[in-house]
Amino acid sequence: MKISKYKNLYQITYLPTMFPINCFVIEQEQKLLVIDMGVRPFADQVKKISEQTGKKVSHLLLTHAHADHVNGVPHFRQLFPDVSIGISKRDSLLLTGDFELKKGESQKKIKGGFPNTQIPFDFTMEDKEQIEGISVVESPGHTPGSISFYEPNHQLLIVGDAFQIRGGLAVSGTLNLLFPFPKFATWDEDKALNSAKRLTAFQPKLLAVGHGNMRQEPQQAMQQAIQKAESRKSS
Repeated sequence: MKISKYKNLYQITYLPTMFPINCFVIEQEQKLLVIDMGVRPFADQVKKISEQTGKKVSHLLLTHAHADHVNGVPHFRQLFPDVSIGISKRDSLLLTGDFELKKGESQKKIKGGFPNTQIPFDFTMEDKEQIEGISVVESPGHTPGSISFYEPNHQLLIVGDAFQIRGGLAVSGTLNLLFPFPKFATWDEDKALNSAKRLTAFQPKLLAVGHGNMRQEPQQAMQQAIQKAESRKSS
């Protein structure tokens, strides 16, 4: 387990040199807000951060329903029974076993691994909602209901698998031979590309993703990743 920090953002990484999976903790003035809970040990690390800072966890927010972002939720619930857990309204259906594509959606197969146990959640989120000052940003493509989170005070953008950094910064759905797994788990590459463009418009000072190290001043690299995705689409 590896813990990194940028300003008020902790990144907790499981298997950092093999198959890195990230969980994030945003430290606020009086509270902690957690994003993603892919493996059980993350909850133990969050508890340690809570004890070290003397601050309680207010929410756990999930970027999407893939197992490597939610499998640790049941243990988190045991350690933090009073913390509200949220996921997008669309991906909440995936957690309940509803994989039927909805009216107006691309009829492409929903891909990726999903949990084989019940994942508890308390509320759902939609685009532009505010939770403890954090903006919810609709960013579908990797899954139909993928969302990202923007923290304006330090211009932090936490995007789940809308981008990857492991193996090189890339848009979800772009094949990166050094870390190909997000490509194979992406539902709709066109929507993923559109979401990447929307996220880049935030001009973040820091990009945090589900797989890979945090990236400071990422704008140019994000634009290059978009251009690469566009060129592969047209070829």
